Amino acid sequence: MISEEKFMRKLKDKKIIDMLKIRGSIGEIGDDNAGARWAYLTDWAITNPANFTISLDNTASPFTSYYEKTIANPDLRWATVSKKNIGFDYALLGGMFAGSFDLFRDDRYDIFISGANRSVPSYYGAKTTPDINKGKMKNTGFEFEVRFNKVLKNGMRFWTNANYTYAHNVIKLKDDPALIPSYRKSQGYSQGQYWSFIDNGFIKSYDELYSVPEREKDDSQVLIGDHYIVDFNGDCVVDETNDQAPYGFTGNPEHTYNATIGWEWKGWSMFAQLYGVTGVTRDVGLPSFNNKLLTVYDNGTWWNPVDGDGKVVVPRFTTQVSYNDGTQYLFDGSYFRLKNVEVAYTWTKGWIKKLGFSSLKIYLNGNNLLLITKMPDDRESNYGWSGGGGAYPTVRRYNFGLKLYL
Repeated sequence: MISEEKFMRKLKDKKIIDMLKIRGSIGEIGDDNAGARWAYLTDWAITNPANFTISLDNTASPFTSYYEKTIANPDLRWATVSKKNIGFDYALLGGMFAGSFDLFRDDRYDIFISGANRSVPSYYGAKTTPDINKGKMKNTGFEFEVRFNKVLKNGMRFWTNANYTYAHNVIKLKDDPALIPSYRKSQGYSQGQYWSFIDNGFIKSYDELYSVPEREKDDSQVLIGDHYIVDFNGDCVVDETNDQAPYGFTGNPEHTYNATIGWEWKGWSMFAQLYGVTGVTRDVGLPSFNNKLLTVYDNGTWWNPVDGDGKVVVPRFTTQVSYNDGTQYLFDGSYFRLKNVEVAYTWTKGWIKKLGFSSLKIYLNGNNLLLITKMPDDRESNYGWSGGGGAYPTVRRYNFGLKLYL
């Protein structure tokens, strides 16, 4: 407690610094969520003789043989997280201001990687690849909180609680193939980073149509008004392997902030809660006429040949074109929301006491009253059917009521 030291006495006596404390912690925790059971045991299986030939005329083998179905890894262990934190708690000006500041860092190592996600050559002999503890990831950030409380001479009180959090993770090591370009690797990006085909506007004329890069799939179905999909690796062919690149952020916000502001005086009270996030990408797939369903979403103006512009590709009822969505359904998920507002009056004296009650509170409040966002609708997260298919929009509510206390 720094504020208890002798050199801080003058500041404390003058109520400039009421309390100042520094704290820190370091430790390790484990995560045993690592793959299938019995991964430390080798598994053998019987080969069907009919599937094993012994001559040039494909004669089936009369013998039963065995093959190594699963190669054991007896060295598998828990993943480990090394957690470090340093923080400060403070109170200033006679309690008018108080709060805290924290810096944190998590280093994860020995992260479990399943054999299906490992980088092994195509000529590897076993049917399955052993699981391994190899991944490393770093998570860093900080959190700041401030509280304000002021009571005027006439009894009027103002108060505020606000905080801001920043958190960012990066994959330091994963079993990525060594020879692929860096934009195709997980290493160096955040866990949950979005990858997508990148669109560069619309194909507006036949001249542009004939000059766009060839698509590996459905190239003959590409028409004017479709997206110009960027050939990211420059080999003149748009394909799933080489032309999906990192785009936007992850589905978890890097920046989160909120504040609650209040006022009280002579039984009246009022507060408002604000909340927002930035540094987040949402995948909100809203394809019209999908699977020949008569469902049309209002997600922006369709491309039109009059001015050669629009917000989304003209939907098709029958033929579909691979890669054509591009980043159309990847939205900046940042938002600012007026979460709650309440106005109330509370009786604590007079007639309410005569009735045998301690207090009566009458209130009017509302939830989700204002939203500022680039999202296509009002949603905070995007977990619905088919993962990114769509969540129920957030509901706006108004409430009027009373609370009677004995």
